[in-house]
Amino acid sequence: MQLERQIEILKLLHSGRAVTISGLSSRFRVSQNTIRRDLKSLSARGIVKLTHGGALPIDKLQMGLPLSEREVYQIEEKRAIGMKAAEIIEDGEAIALDAGTTTEQIALAVAEKKNLTVITNGLNIAQTLSEASGVTVVLIGGILNDITKCLAGFHAEQFISQFHVKKAFISAGGVSLDSITNTNAFEVQIKRRMMDIAEETYLVVTHHKIGKTSLAPFARMQDFNVLLTDKGADPKSVEYYRQKGIRVLLC
Repeated sequence: MQLERQIEILKLLHSGRAVTISGLSSRFRVSQNTIRRDLKSLSARGIVKLTHGGALPIDKLQMGLPLSEREVYQIEEKRAIGMKAAEIIEDGEAIALDAGTTTEQIALAVAEKKNLTVITNGLNIAQTLSEASGVTVVLIGGILNDITKCLAGFHAEQFISQFHVKKAFISAGGVSLDSITNTNAFEVQIKRRMMDIAEETYLVVTHHKIGKTSLAPFARMQDFNVLLTDKGADPKSVEYYRQKGIRVLLC
């Protein structure tokens, strides 16, 4: 429940309200010491500013880098991950592709698949697959982040919950030991819903994300069946995850 609490605390801060330890303790029905640990954890990552008895709202949550900037960044590594993911995806499957530029490379690589259904909240992914004759695209409706071109929010979460897919491919802003984080706190819930409806979950990140912590936590590494990253990944990190029982594919 710690991840869920911290996400909700960030939402409260984003609404412009200061939060108090006593108020959060009552809201989540946990001890004040538990809330103190949550706030200290968020403060250690530079997300909130602690005050006597609570925390102050941050001025502005990161909404992510513009899609146009991210599309050209680490493109070769992302393309390699996309091609490896396409080898895993079989004709006739239903999959979920999280919004992002790494998952966009997966979309490009599966465009020739047959009888494939792709559920996504990324406008760029839907556009990439719009003319793929063998692919049916289900675009999730919701609130559009015009910076990342991602759809999220309550309605998006409700919509995706009615589906079931074989595989979900999820991107992230940071992978720090066992904590998976994202730059945008308001897109993390849609990532979790995609994971919930999938039989198999795949974390897709370039090696530059490993060892970094981003804004909002949304999962643990143990929540994923497979980590897809590129061959630049630190061997010690790869071995650590493999010892944890995570299948790591170097692309």
